[in-house]
Amino acid sequence: MVKRIHQDNHVKADVIVLGCSLPGIVTAHKLKKKFGDAMDVVVLDLVGPHKGSSTSKCNVAFQVDAEDEGTERRRDDEYEKDMGNVTRRFLAMYLKEFNIPFPEALLKPENTATKLHKLFECSDGNIYESSNNFYSFEYLNFVERFELNQYLTLLEESMKNLFQAHNFDEESDRKLLLYYDKTTMEQHLCNALLFNKPRDIMRVTIKLTCSCPSESVSVLFYLHQCYRTGGARNTIDGANTKLREKLLGYSRKRITSKLQQSVANITYPTKTINEIRTYADEQVLLKTTRMKGETNYICSLLAMALRPEQLDNIKVESSLISQSVATIITSMRATRIRKFIIQYEESFWRNSYYSGDILSVKGPIIWATERPRLSTTGGEERYSALVGYLKVAPNGTDSRDAVVEQIVRLFGEEAAEPVNYKESDISDIFIPRCGDYVALRRLTNKLSPQYVEWGTLDIYADGDVASALEAGHNAYLHLLTCLRPQAQNYEDFSIVEWPTSLSLNPFGKWCASFSIRRGFHLAALTVVFYMGIKIIRTLIRK
Repeated sequence: MVKRIHQDNHVKADVIVLGCSLPGIVTAHKLKKKFGDAMDVVVLDLVGPHKGSSTSKCNVAFQVDAEDEGTERRRDDEYEKDMGNVTRRFLAMYLKEFNIPFPEALLKPENTATKLHKLFECSDGNIYESSNNFYSFEYLNFVERFELNQYLTLLEESMKNLFQAHNFDEESDRKLLLYYDKTTMEQHLCNALLFNKPRDIMRVTIKLTCSCPSESVSVLFYLHQCYRTGGARNTIDGANTKLREKLLGYSRKRITSKLQQSVANITYPTKTINEIRTYADEQVLLKTTRMKGETNYICSLLAMALRPEQLDNIKVESSLISQSVATIITSMRATRIRKFIIQYEESFWRNSYYSGDILSVKGPIIWATERPRLSTTGGEERYSALVGYLKVAPNGTDSRDAVVEQIVRLFGEEAAEPVNYKESDISDIFIPRCGDYVALRRLTNKLSPQYVEWGTLDIYADGDVASALEAGHNAYLHLLTCLRPQAQNYEDFSIVEWPTSLSLNPFGKWCASFSIRRGFHLAALTVVFYMGIKIIRTLIRK
């Protein structure tokens, strides 16, 4: 039971979660479920009680059918089959806990592949068909295809080398980590790729994955995003659960609703917190505005579940957060990406043997697909639609006319008269500055024995629900270790110790490091060396 100290107008708890972000309410839910009334947990909502869903209006088109609520509980082995990578593992964990059905079109999109053709649009306007995945690169010539395949293999091998659990903390490893953290993806791809088409494809892929240009994201950050989905090749095709979930908001809406219901009785609306400082007996004090009747909060451990920019308005004692850490957090860049849905009376693209999948360098559409069937009961689709991501217009204007024009260019005049069109922004993940990602991961993943837990920091927004769930679960483990280490069990920790399917091959990395650009450099050096030998031999004869 939360203790209220009436004479001082203070509320005292073991743990206070500051903010109602998804990582924060996951942590509160896990603690409440584990200890019940044996531990005092409080969630402070700085913006008042939730009123309906926080998903964007564009998601209205994807409301779950009424019969979904009455579906039978999925068997445990069905969820086990969905755990192919980190993203799916955490989604499956919470879907199973709350008995939420998950359509295969989202969790296992590679199982819904068709023989219909996909379309790729170049920057010059040329349109190519692909009978396989986009990453088969049928639309590129042999040299471009070889170069891009080599680069993706290099990223894949680098990812495996970085994120293997058995790697030792050696000086060479630290230098490599620092190099990847400080190098932007734009520098990296320009050093490896010679031709424009492969470069453009990689820039679009990075934009879809991180919602920011390749100049703004480090190689380390991008490789970690690839690692979470199981590889560097499946960002657009195959196992792209994250890409589709971000677009449709299916699991975020349902899991968040269940979690909010779970912690509703320990969630308190509060005025803005002005100051956070240490208190007597190794506790933390959260002070509100200096007005009569206002409540201050005291806790043993504080889980910081705010967005990075919210820390600017709170005075935090230097012993709780150093200036360098504060700079890393507040310097993170909030990203956004634009999504759209366009509905038609029928799926006319199928009549021409097209699947509706689009990858475009020219834009405004950069990636699109036919709206997946979300009903888990096998019901028929209610309408035909394409959904996808757009380039963000500089002035923020609606892109309807440009989108319709592009679809007409791709599929013909039947696309000229849509039934409905909507577009909206997605608040995506926060991107750290190049060189800050290692420090950020150390801050959010380390065990905090005193005062503040940073693992619940709200740096995922609507862009990565699985990472938010993982962050909340890890923060729960940290708090559990600090407050009740005797209550730990294997089930709590086994979810974060998932068996990796990545196999490290040193020879494969060496082969992948060869590129056409590097081949030209090697050829030039060989010619220079040969000419130098010839000149030296000529001089010796003379």
